[in-house]
Amino acid sequence: MASYRAIPGVLSAVKRLLENRILQDNDIADFNPEIVILGNRELADKPSKNQIGLYLHRVSVDPIGRNRYISSTDLGQQAQPELPVNLHLLLIAWTHLGANEGLLIGWAMQHIGSALTLDISHMSVSDESWRSQEQVQMIPEEMSTENLLRIWDALPQDYLLSVPYLIKTLRVLPIEPPPSEVLVDTVITPIEVM
Repeated sequence: MASYRAIPGVLSAVKRLLENRILQDNDIADFNPEIVILGNRELADKPSKNQIGLYLHRVSVDPIGRNRYISSTDLGQQAQPELPVNLHLLLIAWTHLGANEGLLIGWAMQHIGSALTLDISHMSVSDESWRSQEQVQMIPEEMSTENLLRIWDALPQDYLLSVPYLIKTLRVLPIEPPPSEVLVDTVITPIEVM
């Protein structure tokens, strides 16, 4: 099970993966692109070089896996509910040259493909609670042009060429209450005698 660290960790894993692919691809290396994780503060500035941005615009609970429980590895312990989380992000051509937008987005989309799988080999740096059998997929997300433009309307930047992606399903294990918290079985209230 992942911890809360897996949410930024997945973005960092995608960033590292694309950075490694840049080093292996001589054609794109000529454009000297950088991979950046963008937030609202970064989006308020204008791009100044060739960058491919990853912008997390929404986190949602996966409705399909909402009621799943993970069996405990310890004997005698109850199964724990998991929190299945989907990450919605935009892949953005964050560049100062309009002519490079299509090239940067096309290159990134080709390397992500129709489904990029991230597993413990990508995530162990960011989240040590990631288990060996766990993995997430980064897939293109269907989104209407209207919905995409609504996202951009809420951002501090004018529209830039972008493609929506979905990272599903990150399984976050809820934190157990500390053992010092004792549940109350019985409450005794005194009755006043008249």
